[in-house]
This record gives sequence, C-alpha cells and structure tokens, in this order.
Amino acid sequence: MPVKHAILGILKEAPRHGYELKNIFDERIGNFWNLNYGQIYTTLDRLEKEDFVSGTEEEQDSRPDKKVYDISSKGVQELERWLQEPATKPRPLRDELFIKLLFISQENPELALRLIERQTHIYMKQMRELTETKYRLSKDGINRDNMMTDLLTDAALFHAEADVRWLGHVEAKILEYSRI
Repeated sequence: MPVKHAILGILKEAPRHGYELKNIFDERIGNFWNLNYGQIYTTLDRLEKEDFVSGTEEEQDSRPDKKVYDISSKGVQELERWLQEPATKPRPLRDELFIKLLFISQENPELALRLIERQTHIYMKQMRELTETKYRLSKDGINRDNMMTDLLTDAALFHAEADVRWLGHVEAKILEYSRI
C-alpha cells in the first residue's frame, strides 16, 4: 500500500497536520508497516505538488505554527481510483532472510539452522503480539470502525504462521541434504 494513498485516506476523514497523520497511521497500520515522520512530510510535499492536498499554516500559542493538510477534490478522485484497482502483483518475496539462507545454507548448515531457530522465535513473538491485538479488539468489540484492523491483523497472523511453517520445511530440507 503506497503511503500517499494511506495519507489521502486519512485526510479524507478530516484535515490533519503531519504529527496527527503519523499517530493515526500508527494506530491503524503500525503493526504492519513502520513509517517515520520524514516519510510523512516528504509524501505530504509530493501530494501538495500534485494538487492532491492543500496545506494551510495555523498559528499556535507559544509554539511554532503548524501546517494542516486537507484533501482536494483531485485527491479524493485519486484515492477512489486507487481503491477500486486490484493489486496487480502478489507480495514480492524480497526478504533479507531468503538472501542469508541462500548464502549460508550450503557452506555452513549449522549456522543456517541457528538462524532458522532465531528467526522462528521472532515470528512467534510477532504472533503473540498480533494475538494480543486481536484480544484487545475483541474485548472492545469488533465494529465498523475497527473491523479492517481486525482483518489486517488476521492477515499478518496468517503470514507469520506460514513463515513459521516454511522455516520448519527449510530446516527439514537442510537436515536431509546436509546429513547433520
């Protein structure tokens, strides 16, 4: 999901300044995508140049002025166009772990097995955190406002489970072919 479209989606709800956009993004998408303030502001600059948003300086007492952004009609059209298009490519399999395994599995199967064990622990920790998110959401009650966060959490859980299964498969293959 391009950052620019996430920002347009948030701005469609109400005008916001960069700090608010970052907080809302983190609240809704943070478990799935880390975004820094620099990305927010460079994306806002680009969106403003494309006439998808407009920014207005607002004075603040005893603080520097802040720039509040609002989505333009052109920005709404772009968001609606993007929302209706299916993702044309499946998730890319560009992954740092894949590259590491490619280079260490043949030379040093023991090192590959240790890496797989450590990586599995990371995925298991992620699954625990996601399960806690699911619990919090269900405790508050799934509703129209948080349904998509619940579904995205499901997707992240399914991906983590698949990664753990795949790592088990890799471990079995390394053991089979290296005769450890």
